Amino acid sequence: MPIYRPAPLARPPSFATRRRVLSYAAAGATTVALPGWALAQQTEPWRIGQTAALTGPLAFPFVEMNKGIAAAFQEVNERGGIDGRRLQFTSADDGGDPAKAGANARKLLEEDKVFALLSCGGTTSVMGALPVAMAAKVPVIAPATGSDALRPFNPLVFHARASYSQELHKIVQQLGSTGFTKCAVAYIDNPFGNATLAAFDAAAKAHNNKDWKAFLLPETEEGVARTVDEITAWQPTALISLAVGAVGIPFYKALSLRVKAPAFSISFLGSRPLLAALGESARGITVAQVAPNPDNVAKPIVKAYRDALKASAASAEPGYSSLEGYLSARLMIEALRRAGRTASREKLIEALHTMRPYDMAGFELRYGPQDHNGTDFVELSYFNGERFRR
Repeated sequence: MPIYRPAPLARPPSFATRRRVLSYAAAGATTVALPGWALAQQTEPWRIGQTAALTGPLAFPFVEMNKGIAAAFQEVNERGGIDGRRLQFTSADDGGDPAKAGANARKLLEEDKVFALLSCGGTTSVMGALPVAMAAKVPVIAPATGSDALRPFNPLVFHARASYSQELHKIVQQLGSTGFTKCAVAYIDNPFGNATLAAFDAAAKAHNNKDWKAFLLPETEEGVARTVDEITAWQPTALISLAVGAVGIPFYKALSLRVKAPAFSISFLGSRPLLAALGESARGITVAQVAPNPDNVAKPIVKAYRDALKASAASAEPGYSSLEGYLSARLMIEALRRAGRTASREKLIEALHTMRPYDMAGFELRYGPQDHNGTDFVELSYFNGERFRR
């Protein structure tokens, strides 16, 4: 039986059978105590689970991430798995509801017997699932969120993307280098808006930018119009919106008609559906990205990703979100390979700690016993109305 090794990566042979590895588990709540983990038999698959916001207005990046995960797992399974053990991915939709995420996590652990959680997202989903995972001492690999609230060291959580703070530091640095320091920052009074505003404030202080100003965006039609008037009167040289919700799109479309200034966005707000909804207003937005450019095939990891995506059963165009999912899956694959065929969860964690660093053919991750942040990679990209450019 062929044995998987992480490099080199080539397209699977044409006669390989294509199978879907992504299955969706129904969410279900249970109050049964979490059972102890029994080591899987050598012939059993590695069962990996996820709870994520796969439906709703903000589902797009997580649905796309799962296509990248499916491509990576299929790629390995068609080569015989990891030391003969196949990978099985079970995903449950929580719609971004933390209570539902917690219930999903219990079901995944108790009924589906998953070994670890991978790419749970977004922030509310992770916060709902994390207490369940911690109680069962289950590793949470590559949570699909940049929330700084999840960045304090947790021995069970291993990040594989930069934080929102790191994205905003990159943006503020760019503002300083271009002289567009008079930046209007619009935010909504909710947990996401307040957290990212605090992160922007910290980045501005680190780069000695005192010219920016925060503008609260009320979630009403009258409030949107009033905030647009206030920002227009202030005459900023740059714009950034931290508004997620029903008013975010009409607000920015109205503002862009009246204020002609460079606009910036963090990765979560730069997803394709949001940009499409903005229409012509999206042209020229600079977005902070936490994965390499998915069109840059000069990077071996990007070429491997595109080959795997093309060969997979998942129908997807290359993009940042599916690439992030592919990178997260490759991290899980390498950790399982290092941990060994009969690995325990403790051995999986030890295996991740040996990655100091792990060069994934052009994308580097680094972990240690007291450092689970993984990467600080952030790259600014320019949206030209059709695609992202550096």
